[in-house]
Amino acid sequence: MRGFLFICGLFLVFILSCNGAVTIGSPEMTAVFMGSTYLRVFWERNESIENNADFVGYNVYIYTDSIALLVDDGEELNKFNSQVIQDTTFQANGLSQDNIYYVQVRTVNIEDKVNGYNSTTPFLHASPRPEFTVTMRMATESQPVNDSSAIRYGDGFVMVDSSMVDSTADMWVKSSGDTIWFVTPSNHPLYGSGGRETLFSNIGPGDFYTISEVVSEPTSDETEVLTGDIIIARNEDGNYVKLFVDSIDLQNDIIVILYAYQNVTGYPYF
Repeated sequence: MRGFLFICGLFLVFILSCNGAVTIGSPEMTAVFMGSTYLRVFWERNESIENNADFVGYNVYIYTDSIALLVDDGEELNKFNSQVIQDTTFQANGLSQDNIYYVQVRTVNIEDKVNGYNSTTPFLHASPRPEFTVTMRMATESQPVNDSSAIRYGDGFVMVDSSMVDSTADMWVKSSGDTIWFVTPSNHPLYGSGGRETLFSNIGPGDFYTISEVVSEPTSDETEVLTGDIIIARNEDGNYVKLFVDSIDLQNDIIVILYAYQNVTGYPYF
């Protein structure tokens, strides 16, 4: 689904071109949302731009190299949109989960002249990431084998805890009475030998979609969780995960988790 990245402010410059047409300063981008294979960028609506007689609309540029966007003349850049944009938002589809994309918005005038980039926010960055909702069972230490209590983040594969090592699980869920924990596989009392290492940081209750980046670096090998909590995890490969505890059913030992997995190693945004 979506994730968030915010920047504030506004910048505007008008320049007369050689033939008398006005080139119009580009707007400041305010947010970019990340989905599974897309991103959506937003920018400020400003009457000084849009009420100008020479204003036509906007172009959006999406590159994997940020330096390529830092040119004053945008005529040689390849725009992502097929038609000039009239709105103040644009969704780019068909993007890879393995790339970081740099996004830029520029204005276009009546002579089809592409204007310079906004110097306050030359670009925003984003990387589409998969999102999963999984139903798991909470392991109890009184049982030697607990079905559906462990998970591999990258593909949402839920497994029995006894297969954690062979199936490269990133986390298992345990319970004791009314208390539930997310735990690194290497800490399992029976199947932890050779298990992967995952660290956690529980940032407390919150809205899943308003957390757009790592706000607290994971440092704990297990964390207690409650319904509504948001947990930031980092697996052994360095991939960040944002987890939301959607519901807990203590009577049936079931927990439902919504999470976003960042496929780009070390990239702390969702």
